[in-house]
Amino acid sequence: MQQPKISILTVVRNGERDLENAIKSVINQTYKNIEYIIVDGLSTDGTLDIIKKYENDIALWKSEGDTGIFDAMNKALRLATGDWAFFLGCDDLLSTPTIIEEIVPLFENPNGIYYGNTYLKNTNKIYTGKVGRWNIALRNISHQAIFYPKYIYQEKSYNLDYKLTADHIYNIELFSKYEELFFYMPKLISIYNDLGMSSTNVDPMHKKDIVRVVTNNLGKGVGTYFWFRVKLSNFKNSLKSGK
Repeated sequence: MQQPKISILTVVRNGERDLENAIKSVINQTYKNIEYIIVDGLSTDGTLDIIKKYENDIALWKSEGDTGIFDAMNKALRLATGDWAFFLGCDDLLSTPTIIEEIVPLFENPNGIYYGNTYLKNTNKIYTGKVGRWNIALRNISHQAIFYPKYIYQEKSYNLDYKLTADHIYNIELFSKYEELFFYMPKLISIYNDLGMSSTNVDPMHKKDIVRVVTNNLGKGVGTYFWFRVKLSNFKNSLKSGK
Protein backbone atom coordinates (compact mmCIF):
# COMPACT_ATOMS: atom_id res chain seq x y z
CA MET A 1 0.00 0.00 0.00
CA GLN A 2 1.48 3.33 -1.10
CA GLN A 3 1.07 6.36 1.15
CA PRO A 4 -1.87 5.09 3.22
CA LYS A 5 -4.03 7.71 4.86
CA ILE A 6 -3.61 7.89 8.64
CA SER A 7 -6.51 9.35 10.59
CA ILE A 8 -5.29 10.97 13.80
CA LEU A 9 -8.16 11.67 16.17
CA THR A 10 -8.20 13.96 19.20
CA VAL A 11 -11.14 14.33 21.55
CA VAL A 12 -11.11 17.24 23.96
CA ARG A 13 -13.11 19.22 26.43
CA ASN A 14 -11.65 22.31 28.09
CA GLY A 15 -8.14 21.46 26.99
CA GLU A 16 -6.78 24.93 26.27
CA ARG A 17 -3.69 24.36 28.42
CA ASP A 18 -2.31 21.50 26.33
CA LEU A 19 -4.22 21.21 23.06
CA GLU A 20 -2.06 23.54 20.99
CA ASN A 21 1.03 21.42 21.60
CA ALA A 22 -0.85 18.25 20.62
CA ILE A 23 -2.04 19.91 17.41
CA LYS A 24 1.46 21.09 16.55
CA SER A 25 2.86 17.59 17.04
CA VAL A 26 0.41 16.37 14.38
CA ILE A 27 0.54 19.15 11.79
CA ASN A 28 4.34 19.25 11.92
CA GLN A 29 4.65 15.60 10.90
CA THR A 30 6.83 14.98 7.87
CA TYR A 31 4.34 12.36 6.65
CA LYS A 32 1.71 14.28 4.73
CA ASN A 33 -1.16 11.86 4.15
CA ILE A 34 -2.68 12.53 7.55
CA GLU A 35 -6.33 13.25 8.21
CA TYR A 36 -6.52 15.15 11.49
CA ILE A 37 -9.92 15.20 13.21
CA ILE A 38 -10.80 16.93 16.47
CA VAL A 39 -14.04 16.29 18.36
CA ASP A 40 -14.74 18.83 21.09
CA GLY A 41 -17.27 18.31 23.86
CA LEU A 42 -18.66 21.84 24.09
CA SER A 43 -15.63 23.40 25.74
CA THR A 44 -16.20 26.52 27.80
CA ASP A 45 -12.59 27.73 27.91
CA GLY A 46 -10.35 28.81 25.03
CA THR A 47 -10.23 25.39 23.35
CA LEU A 48 -12.34 26.40 20.35
CA ASP A 49 -10.17 29.46 19.74
CA ILE A 50 -7.12 27.18 19.52
CA ILE A 51 -8.89 24.81 17.12
CA LYS A 52 -9.97 27.70 14.91
CA LYS A 53 -6.42 29.04 14.89
CA TYR A 54 -5.26 25.82 13.21
CA GLU A 55 -8.41 24.85 11.30
CA ASN A 56 -6.67 25.16 7.92
CA ASP A 57 -4.45 22.26 9.02
CA ILE A 58 -7.33 20.22 10.47
CA ALA A 59 -9.33 18.03 8.10
CA LEU A 60 -12.48 18.20 10.21
CA TRP A 61 -13.56 19.40 13.61
CA LYS A 62 -16.86 19.62 15.42
CA SER A 63 -18.09 20.67 18.83
CA GLU A 64 -21.12 19.03 20.42
CA GLY A 65 -22.22 17.41 23.64
CA ASP A 66 -21.33 13.83 24.52
CA THR A 67 -21.74 11.39 27.38
CA GLY A 68 -18.04 10.97 28.07
CA ILE A 69 -14.65 10.39 26.49
CA PHE A 70 -15.50 7.11 24.76
CA ASP A 71 -18.72 8.50 23.32
CA ALA A 72 -16.59 11.28 21.82
CA MET A 73 -14.06 8.72 20.59
CA ASN A 74 -16.83 6.72 18.91
CA LYS A 75 -17.96 9.90 17.17
CA ALA A 76 -14.40 10.49 15.97
CA LEU A 77 -14.20 6.95 14.59
CA ARG A 78 -17.40 7.51 12.62
CA LEU A 79 -15.87 10.61 11.04
CA ALA A 80 -12.56 8.96 10.13
CA THR A 81 -11.83 7.83 6.57
CA GLY A 82 -8.19 6.77 6.89
CA ASP A 83 -6.67 3.37 6.21
CA TRP A 84 -5.72 3.35 9.89
CA ALA A 85 -7.05 5.35 12.84
CA PHE A 86 -5.02 6.51 15.84
CA PHE A 87 -6.04 8.46 18.95
CA LEU A 88 -3.88 11.22 20.38
CA GLY A 89 -5.04 12.75 23.64
CA CYS A 90 -5.37 16.50 23.87
CA ASP A 91 -2.60 16.55 26.49
CA ASP A 92 -0.35 14.06 24.66
CA LEU A 93 2.22 14.46 21.89
CA LEU A 94 3.52 12.45 18.98
CA SER A 95 7.07 11.54 19.96
CA THR A 96 8.91 13.17 17.03
CA PRO A 97 7.99 15.03 13.81
CA THR A 98 9.04 11.97 11.79
CA ILE A 99 7.38 9.17 13.74
CA ILE A 100 4.44 8.60 11.36
CA GLU A 101 6.79 8.59 8.38
CA GLU A 102 8.99 6.07 10.19
CA ILE A 103 6.26 3.59 11.03
CA VAL A 104 4.03 3.66 7.94
CA PRO A 105 6.49 1.49 5.93
CA LEU A 106 5.98 -1.17 8.62
CA PHE A 107 2.25 -1.39 7.84
CA GLU A 108 2.72 -4.26 5.40
CA ASN A 109 -0.54 -6.06 6.15
CA PRO A 110 -3.58 -3.90 5.27
CA ASN A 111 -5.53 -5.75 7.95
CA GLY A 112 -2.83 -5.39 10.59
CA ILE A 113 -3.33 -3.82 13.99
CA TYR A 114 -0.01 -2.09 14.61
CA TYR A 115 1.16 -0.89 18.00
CA GLY A 116 4.28 0.48 19.65
CA ASN A 117 5.28 2.20 22.87
CA THR A 118 4.44 5.40 24.67
CA TYR A 119 6.47 7.37 27.19
CA LEU A 120 4.72 7.98 30.52
CA LYS A 121 5.98 11.42 31.37
CA ASN A 122 4.84 11.44 35.00
CA THR A 123 6.31 8.06 35.98
CA ASN A 124 9.23 8.32 33.53
CA LYS A 125 8.63 4.89 31.99
CA ILE A 126 8.35 3.38 28.55
CA TYR A 127 5.05 1.50 28.17
CA THR A 128 4.17 -1.26 27.18
CA GLY A 129 6.31 -3.48 24.97
CA LYS A 130 5.03 -6.53 23.14
CA VAL A 131 1.85 -8.06 24.48
CA GLY A 132 0.55 -11.61 24.25
CA ARG A 133 -2.42 -13.67 25.35
CA TRP A 134 -1.06 -14.05 28.88
CA ASN A 135 -0.31 -10.40 29.57
CA ILE A 136 -2.64 -8.17 27.55
CA ALA A 137 -5.12 -8.25 30.42
CA LEU A 138 -2.41 -7.02 32.78
CA ARG A 139 -0.83 -4.53 30.36
CA ASN A 140 -3.29 -2.84 28.06
CA ILE A 141 -1.93 -1.33 24.86
CA SER A 142 -2.13 2.43 25.20
CA HIS A 143 -4.55 3.95 22.69
CA GLN A 144 -1.84 6.58 22.16
CA ALA A 145 0.30 3.83 20.61
CA ILE A 146 -2.02 1.65 18.52
CA PHE A 147 -3.26 1.99 14.94
CA TYR A 148 -6.53 0.28 14.01
CA PRO A 149 -7.25 -0.60 10.36
CA LYS A 150 -10.43 0.63 8.74
CA TYR A 151 -12.27 -2.69 8.82
CA ILE A 152 -11.85 -2.70 12.60
CA TYR A 153 -12.66 0.86 13.55
CA GLN A 154 -15.61 1.18 11.16
CA GLU A 155 -17.27 -1.94 12.58
CA LYS A 156 -16.33 -1.91 16.26
CA SER A 157 -17.14 0.86 18.73
CA TYR A 158 -16.09 1.36 22.33
CA ASN A 159 -18.45 -0.07 24.94
CA LEU A 160 -19.87 2.94 26.78
CA ASP A 161 -20.58 0.89 29.91
CA TYR A 162 -16.91 1.41 30.72
CA LYS A 163 -16.42 5.12 31.38
CA LEU A 164 -12.64 5.21 31.78
CA THR A 165 -11.12 2.01 30.41
CA ALA A 166 -13.29 0.92 27.49
CA ASP A 167 -10.12 0.76 25.38
CA HIS A 168 -8.85 -2.15 27.50
CA ILE A 169 -12.04 -4.12 26.88
CA TYR A 170 -11.82 -3.19 23.19
CA ASN A 171 -8.27 -4.49 22.86
CA ILE A 172 -8.92 -7.73 24.75
CA GLU A 173 -11.89 -8.49 22.52
CA LEU A 174 -9.90 -7.70 19.39
CA PHE A 175 -6.91 -9.75 20.52
CA SER A 176 -9.09 -12.78 21.18
CA LYS A 177 -10.37 -12.63 17.60
CA TYR A 178 -7.38 -11.29 15.65
CA GLU A 179 -4.29 -12.25 17.65
CA GLU A 180 -2.32 -13.06 14.50
CA LEU A 181 -2.98 -9.55 13.16
CA PHE A 182 -1.44 -7.71 16.12
CA PHE A 183 2.02 -6.48 15.12
CA TYR A 184 4.42 -4.89 17.58
CA MET A 185 6.71 -2.08 16.43
CA PRO A 186 9.63 -1.28 18.76
CA LYS A 187 9.04 2.43 18.26
CA LEU A 188 8.20 5.24 20.65
CA ILE A 189 4.94 6.56 19.22
CA SER A 190 3.87 9.18 21.72
CA ILE A 191 4.45 11.03 24.96
CA TYR A 192 1.53 10.34 27.25
CA ASN A 193 0.21 12.33 30.18
CA ASP A 194 -0.32 9.56 32.72
CA LEU A 195 -2.06 11.93 35.13
CA GLY A 196 -5.28 11.79 33.12
CA MET A 197 -8.62 10.41 34.28
CA SER A 198 -8.07 6.81 33.18
CA SER A 199 -4.61 6.68 34.77
CA THR A 200 -5.59 8.06 38.15
CA ASN A 201 -9.12 6.75 38.68
CA VAL A 202 -10.79 3.35 38.92
CA ASP A 203 -13.50 2.36 36.45
CA PRO A 204 -15.96 0.46 38.70
CA MET A 205 -17.64 -1.43 35.85
CA HIS A 206 -14.25 -2.49 34.49
CA LYS A 207 -13.18 -3.68 37.93
CA LYS A 208 -16.43 -5.66 38.27
CA ASP A 209 -16.31 -7.28 34.82
CA ILE A 210 -12.66 -7.68 33.87
CA VAL A 211 -12.11 -11.25 35.09
CA ARG A 212 -15.21 -12.39 33.23
CA VAL A 213 -14.17 -10.49 30.08
CA VAL A 214 -10.67 -12.00 30.18
CA THR A 215 -12.00 -15.51 30.77
CA ASN A 216 -14.65 -15.28 28.03
CA ASN A 217 -12.23 -13.89 25.47
CA LEU A 218 -8.86 -15.41 26.32
CA GLY A 219 -9.81 -18.67 27.99
CA LYS A 220 -10.29 -20.09 31.46
CA GLY A 221 -6.56 -20.62 32.01
CA VAL A 222 -5.73 -16.99 31.26
CA GLY A 223 -8.70 -15.84 33.31
CA THR A 224 -7.55 -17.85 36.33
CA TYR A 225 -3.98 -16.59 35.95
CA PHE A 226 -5.23 -13.00 35.70
CA TRP A 227 -7.47 -13.42 38.76
CA PHE A 228 -4.53 -14.77 40.76
CA ARG A 229 -2.26 -11.89 39.69
CA VAL A 230 -4.91 -9.33 40.67
CA LYS A 231 -5.39 -10.96 44.08
CA LEU A 232 -1.62 -11.08 44.63
CA SER A 233 -1.26 -7.42 43.67
CA ASN A 234 -4.08 -6.42 46.01
CA PHE A 235 -2.48 -8.41 48.85
CA LYS A 236 0.89 -6.74 48.32
CA ASN A 237 -0.74 -3.32 48.24
CA SER A 238 -2.58 -4.03 51.47
CA LEU A 239 0.71 -4.99 53.14
CA LYS A 240 2.31 -1.74 51.97
CA SER A 241 -0.57 0.33 53.25
CA GLY A 242 -0.70 -1.58 56.55
CA LYS A 243 -4.34 -2.49 56.14
